[in-house]
Amino acid sequence: MGCTCENSKAEDCMEIIKQPQEINTEILTSSIKIQSHIRGYLLRKKLYEQYIELMGNERQSSANDENNNNVLLYESENENLESPFLEDDITNQDMSYLFSNYPPLNDGVKVILKPVELTETGVLYSGEWDSEGNKHGRGVQLWSDGSKYYGYWIKNKVNKKGKLIHREGDVYEGEWVDDKAEGFGIYTSLNGTKYEGYWLGDKQDGKGREEWPDGNIYIGEYKKGTKEGKGKFIWNDGAIYEGDFINNNIEGKGVYIWPDKREYTGEWKKNKMNGYGEFKWPDGRIYKGNYKDDQKDGYGIFIWPDGTKYRGNWKNGKQNGEGELYSPQNNEWTKHKWENGISVS
Repeated sequence: MGCTCENSKAEDCMEIIKQPQEINTEILTSSIKIQSHIRGYLLRKKLYEQYIELMGNERQSSANDENNNNVLLYESENENLESPFLEDDITNQDMSYLFSNYPPLNDGVKVILKPVELTETGVLYSGEWDSEGNKHGRGVQLWSDGSKYYGYWIKNKVNKKGKLIHREGDVYEGEWVDDKAEGFGIYTSLNGTKYEGYWLGDKQDGKGREEWPDGNIYIGEYKKGTKEGKGKFIWNDGAIYEGDFINNNIEGKGVYIWPDKREYTGEWKKNKMNGYGEFKWPDGRIYKGNYKDDQKDGYGIFIWPDGTKYRGNWKNGKQNGEGELYSPQNNEWTKHKWENGISVS
C-alpha cells in the first residue's frame, strides 16, 4: 500500500513560519551627531525679562546656600542682555519644563545660568555653564532642523538623563553617557513603535521590550541594536516564538506555537526549522526528526493518533528512500521503499 503524509492526514510537511519584525535601524542618532546650521535670531528684551522672572525663585534659593559646595549659583553675565527667544525657538515654556523635570545636578560644580546663546558649533543653547565655559548642568539645546534636547550636560556632552525630540517626532527619554544613549531609556517613534529597555552606544543592548502599532511584541535580549540572545516574540494573530535569536533572526533552539496550537520544539536557522525537532499537531500527530528549510529532511519518525508509525528517511517533507511502517493492528514493522511520499515496494 502507499501510506503517505497526505493520505494519512499528516499533510503539514511545510509549516509557515512568520519572521520577527526588523528593528528600526534608525531608532536613534545622538545629539552630537545631529548636524545643523542656525538661522538668524531677533532680540527681544521683553521675553528676557520674563525669563529672569521665571528663574527668580531658583536664583534666590541658590544664593541662600552659597556656602554649600553642591550649590548651583545662577548668574547672568550681562543683566542688560536682550533675549534672542523666538516663538519657534527656545521659549520660557521650554525652560519651565527643564527646571520642573530636572532638579539641580549637585555634583559640586558651580554653574552660571545664561540666556539663549548661539554656540560655536552652530546650535542654540540655553541653560547652565561651568566657570570654564562648558555646558554643564541643566540645559535646552535646539538644532536648526528642529531637534531639541532637554536634560543634563557634563563638560559640553549630554550625560545622566535627558530627553531628545527628533525633528520627525521620534522621542528618546532616558540615560546618556557622553552624547550617546546608554543605560535605561524609552524610544517612541512617530509611527507608534515603542522600545523600552537598555542601550549601549546609541544602540539597543541588554534586555528590552519592543511593541509595534500592529500589535506585535518582542520581549528579550538585544546586542548592538539587534535581537540577540533569549527572547519571546508574540504576533498579533496569537502565534508565539520563544527561544534563541541571532542578528534579528530566529536561530538556535526554541519553541514556535501557531494560532491553531500546532507546536514545534527544536533547532532553527534564519527563521526556518533546521536540524532536529519535534512537531506536534492538535489532533495527536507527532513528528520527531530532522528538518531542512522548514521541511522534514533526513531521518525521522512520524506517529499517527491511531498508533500507526513510520520511521525512515525523508526528503522535501515526504517519505523518500528506505523506511519502515508499523501497523498497530498487526503489531509488526514492514520495510518499504519510498519515492516522493509513496511506497513503491
